[in-house]
Amino acid sequence: MSKKTSKTRKDAKASDQARPSEKKAQDKPPAPVPALPTEAVCDAADQAVIQAAEQVYDHLITRVKDFQATLPENYELGIQLANFGGEKALHVRGMGYRNPSIIEFYGLLDGQAQVAVVQHVSQLNFLLIAVPPVAEQEPYRIGFGADL
Repeated sequence: MSKKTSKTRKDAKASDQARPSEKKAQDKPPAPVPALPTEAVCDAADQAVIQAAEQVYDHLITRVKDFQATLPENYELGIQLANFGGEKALHVRGMGYRNPSIIEFYGLLDGQAQVAVVQHVSQLNFLLIAVPPVAEQEPYRIGFGADL
């Protein structure tokens, strides 16, 4: 047994002698990290994400156009937001977007208060609804500067 013990002690001494050199290597400062390029590089996937709001907006314009085509002449487009609860409809007067991910609706709440609804494209959840026009006004049709 004494031979095994002595070998173990020799191995332990050898490993203790190796540790200081390992510590010296660890004490060295890390190699510098290469500088990142100052210009952003976009691949096709990044570009698709950047254009997400615009694509959602284009889809919404198509849906609004189709919906407005079915409205009776004495009604206008409204949206009812699912996440705000209640039955208040926003009388829509316009829409917009901010890439990469924001959609905006502008209009009147209860026919009086001007409002803007700003939502992330992943949170869109609303109902297109036909609403009577604001009191003493003709029904409004959204144009968006597009062919609606």
